[in-house]
Amino acid sequence: EAGATAADGGDRPVAYLRSVALVIALVAVAAVPPAAGAIGVRHLDLGGDYDFDGTGAALLVAGLLALLAGLVAFRRLDDRHGVPLVADLRAALQGRVYTPPEREPEQEPPARRERGVFIAFEGGEGAGKTTQARLAAIWLRDHGYDVVTTHEPGATKTGMRLRAMLLDKETTGLSSRAETLLYAADRADHVANVIVPAMERGAIVVSDRYVDSSLAYQGYGREQRVEDIAEVNAWATGGLVPDLTVLLEVPPQTGLGRLPAPADRIESEPREFHERVHAGFRALAEADPDRYLVLDASRPQGELSREIQYRIREILPDPIPAGTEDATSTFPVITDY
Repeated sequence: EAGATAADGGDRPVAYLRSVALVIALVAVAAVPPAAGAIGVRHLDLGGDYDFDGTGAALLVAGLLALLAGLVAFRRLDDRHGVPLVADLRAALQGRVYTPPEREPEQEPPARRERGVFIAFEGGEGAGKTTQARLAAIWLRDHGYDVVTTHEPGATKTGMRLRAMLLDKETTGLSSRAETLLYAADRADHVANVIVPAMERGAIVVSDRYVDSSLAYQGYGREQRVEDIAEVNAWATGGLVPDLTVLLEVPPQTGLGRLPAPADRIESEPREFHERVHAGFRALAEADPDRYLVLDASRPQGELSREIQYRIREILPDPIPAGTEDATSTFPVITDY
């Protein structure tokens, strides 16, 4: 009985084809003569005299119907879906069965880890940026985050050489534009080799200074066009902007008085220069208040740290960035650059 069923299943396609062919033949026999008579012989003027025979027209219509029926039958009876028809016919004429080439299994793209968070600490000389950046990094580490602490200029090997030129008091005759470009070069290397790799693995990057320092010092301080400096640094950093910028404000005279001797090249600039820098930072914060947290750096260190932590909580991933333990092998750590 099973064999009979299989045989019946094998005969069904043939029976279907016979039925389709019979129907087409009956339609052609019944419809072609009257259609040809109705059309008759017509003359067409297409740049010359042409006779349009009704019999040919009727047979053309019948042929098109047969072609359409054949396509429908092929789609219904095709037992090798996905196999190209021409290749299958060519193989059949050669007496073999066409076998499509095996496709290599598609590799799944690597899982994309969560983007990290970028926090920059800014301010004039002696404002306590380095201290607060370090305290914030320790606090983040205690909460289980992979933290990278870094600074500008000089976070990379190339940056250390640039830092020596930029801050050494022996560097004389350096033009304001050259100074701006050297800071931008340091920052470009810093972003490419420290900040971006850390953020791509989901780390929290805490940087002591970033682009806004150039806008304040080389822009407002050196009295160059801030827009030009912003454009150069946007290109150098690929447009990377901190998620949060903590600005610690202190009067220049107070901040400079906190510095240990000897002062470097920038710290040695006259007080008028540092006053312009202080005003520049304030103008930048007022222009982008959502990104800035502005704090009076003359307040106690503990109060400042608590306000900074409160604001950082608002931008942290919850609860721990994806892949933190994978990236650090065992336990989230602080990495210094």
